[in-house]
Amino acid sequence: MIRVTLISAAALVGAMGAYADEKTTFADVDTNADGVISASEFIAHKTADGKYTEVEAAAKFEEAAGMDGQITEADWEAMKAERKADKADSTGDTNW
Repeated sequence: MIRVTLISAAALVGAMGAYADEKTTFADVDTNADGVISASEFIAHKTADGKYTEVEAAAKFEEAAGMDGQITEADWEAMKAERKADKADSTGDTNW
């Protein structure tokens, strides 16, 4: 009984973490409010919960930032749209 409860609690915490990440806004990550997300802001956000290492977060930043080395709000919205499309493709669900 305790084992089932622990597994259920772990699943709930994981689901809540995924939900919280989906609801992160551009402003949540752009901590200095200069209109762009820098590498340090992105890495701090991605590593805060321990889900990603600094190396993993830096690689994600490089992929998202492209040649200019920063993430604009337009880049952020494009990443969200891509994630939504990927999620729909993998689950067959078009609702996010």
